[in-house]
Parts: sequence; C-alpha cells; structure tokens
Amino acid sequence: MDAQQQTDAQQHIQRCEYVIRRQMEVIKQQRAEIDRLVNWINGDADALHCLQSVYNDPSASEGSRIKAAAAAIAFERPKLTVNVKVAGPALLGDRLDAMKVINPPIIEASKV
Repeated sequence: MDAQQQTDAQQHIQRCEYVIRRQMEVIKQQRAEIDRLVNWINGDADALHCLQSVYNDPSASEGSRIKAAAAAIAFERPKLTVNVKVAGPALLGDRLDAMKVINPPIIEASKV
C-alpha cells in the first residue's frame, strides 16, 4: 500500500468515525424524547404540563416555545377582573330618564 492509499484510507476511517459519533448523538436525543413521551403518556400529566415542558425545553425551536408559552399563560395566571358597583340606576338610559323634566315649559314664537 503506497502513501496515497494509506492517506485515503485514514481519511475514510475518520469520516466513518465522525458519522458514527453523530449518529450516536442523534440516537441519544431520540431515546430521551421517547422516554419523555412515554413518561408523559403513562403519567398523570395534562395538556398544561405538556405545554410547560415544551416552553421549558431549550432544544425546542423558539417558535414552538413561544406558541406553547402563549397557550399556557391563560391557565397559569388568573385574569384580573374589576367589579364596579353603581348606586342607583345602573343603566345610562335610566339615569337620563331620571334627569328629564316632567313638564317642560313651552316657548312660543313671537310674531314680528
């Protein structure tokens, strides 16, 4: 085997080792995802828990995280409400009716 063939063989081995390492990383990620999903299916997690796990997952895309957070927030924080109590007639129409004069004066036009 000459020097060129030996160099080619070493480069081929290095490429194969790189591919194998990369494949092992992807397999590890996929196994972790499968374990997470199986635990979610078998557990007592609900939709809110699922959304929280998505927006807390740093490996999820930013768009997915934003959508999950937007969907979950309505169930995580109570909506603020304001109660107003009005003394007397509550409707604007009732208040205006109460302000009307019963017998308005009639103004007649004078002839000039």
